[in-house]
Amino acid sequence: MKPSGIFKQYIWIINTIYRSKYITLQELNERWVQTEMSEGMPMNRITFNRHRAAIEEMFDISIECQRKGGYFYYIDNEEVFKNNNLQHWLLDSLSISNMLMESSLLKERIMLENIPAGKQYLQPIVNAMKQDHKLQMTYHKFGQQESYTITIEPYAIKVFKQRWYLLAKNPKREAPTVYALDRVKQLMETEETFQFPEDFNTEAFFRDCYGVINTDDKAQRIVIRANAPYMNYVRTLPLHHSQKEIKTTDQYADFEFYLKPTFDFRQELLAQGHDVEVLLPAQFRKEMKEMLEKMLGQYQLRNNE
Repeated sequence: MKPSGIFKQYIWIINTIYRSKYITLQELNERWVQTEMSEGMPMNRITFNRHRAAIEEMFDISIECQRKGGYFYYIDNEEVFKNNNLQHWLLDSLSISNMLMESSLLKERIMLENIPAGKQYLQPIVNAMKQDHKLQMTYHKFGQQESYTITIEPYAIKVFKQRWYLLAKNPKREAPTVYALDRVKQLMETEETFQFPEDFNTEAFFRDCYGVINTDDKAQRIVIRANAPYMNYVRTLPLHHSQKEIKTTDQYADFEFYLKPTFDFRQELLAQGHDVEVLLPAQFRKEMKEMLEKMLGQYQLRNNE
């Protein structure tokens, strides 16, 4: 069997045991034979145990057997799904891929969002980060007519709103810079090495941000009012890890954040129109009001032409 086929089996086993909490090999096989991967053949115990060992080595997921009461298999370290964002994202992505492959007959009824250009640069970036190699990159920034080429030190990769971003050290700037991969024209790994800072923490770098933009500003206490029914969307899909619901009524809910009011966050609030109102701080509320007045002025100008 091809490695990709075995890999899909690993993901299926992880998902099935995780969803079941406790499951016997017989129960696992009853579900296994219903998949296209099985070709109608059950998984014997030797193969299953070999897969268990490979899963632990590859994903650091420990599948143990509770012998008391009937040999039930379970995931012994479920915290890996909560504490490791990369692990969780990777497993989710692979699980969805498996599910879609198993549902190929429904391909015209399953719609997915497309991620713009830039995915082809992920592999050389990851390779460079592994070896602490610098990258030579040709980049075309929005608002500039011409591209420029620069050598950078790759620190981290982040995905935000269906776009891939590279966090890298630009020798001309003191703080790391974020680059959108869909604006990269050319990228090549070099043999020149760099010293990755031992005290640098990617999560801490973005902790007070919404999205990918970071500034020298300090995080602020921001309070917004979300009207019904949009308040339910904010409640079920928090905008930021610091989000807290501090007031609730039938007509609206107030949410508190501690973050930097960057361009990304402003755009997110503006995109919700009249469903969101900034309450605090006063300066941020004033800035949002001025932006809305400018937008209204543009519409009024068009109406008068």
